[in-house]
Amino acid sequence: YSNVGKVLAVGDNVISIKKGDIVISNGNHANIVSINKNLVAKVPENVLEEEAVFTVIASIALQGIRICNPTLGETVVVIGLGLLGQITLDLLKVNGCNAIGVDIENSKVNLAKKRGFKAFNSSEMNIKNLIQSLTNQIGADAVIITASTSGNEPTEQAVNFCRVKGRITAVGAFKMDIPREYFYKKELSFNISMSYGPGRYDKEYEEKGNDYPIGYVRWSEKRNFEAILQLLSQKQINFNYLISKTLHFQ
Repeated sequence: YSNVGKVLAVGDNVISIKKGDIVISNGNHANIVSINKNLVAKVPENVLEEEAVFTVIASIALQGIRICNPTLGETVVVIGLGLLGQITLDLLKVNGCNAIGVDIENSKVNLAKKRGFKAFNSSEMNIKNLIQSLTNQIGADAVIITASTSGNEPTEQAVNFCRVKGRITAVGAFKMDIPREYFYKKELSFNISMSYGPGRYDKEYEEKGNDYPIGYVRWSEKRNFEAILQLLSQKQINFNYLISKTLHFQ
């Protein structure tokens, strides 16, 4: 999803990046990458390359949170504690939310617990009742689904976890058969987050380098990259816990 490297050369219309800078990009998986300026962000000097390389995947989690639009103090449940889910917990904490993680694998649940999050295995306990207990019988304000499955379980779980007028945001890949009766009775909202943010799949942005005016699109794809790098620089998040092995290659 992401690479980190030193800039070898820049085009005539590139101003913010210069030769020799360390940058991240979501370019091709190759030793030498040619990439549009909208898909590159400069790595701050105090951020290790090993952490910076997670920037692009983290931007997917960040865009999911932007679509969810949580406010300080809200309870947000994250279904699926893989790479995206773990990072989503981190970013919700930065947003001042009460983040709760749910998965069916104990290893992922325990990883979240080790970092101080409330996390539970949905195959071993009744998560709906647990969330009701943790929220004074209100329910979750929002649910972000980062799970990947061919089944409809995450959608059904999210409906049960949410309070009346709660919000559900889809980030992962899963079946989306909406149970209308329950959506209707709770008047729930359902939104899908598209990858890294505005600009994704737009050839004018990703291939031709035409940016969106910041007054109209505050958080474009590149600006989401920069936001993650800023959080890393400020030590508000870190991704060291995600690194299980380092390999050298030629």
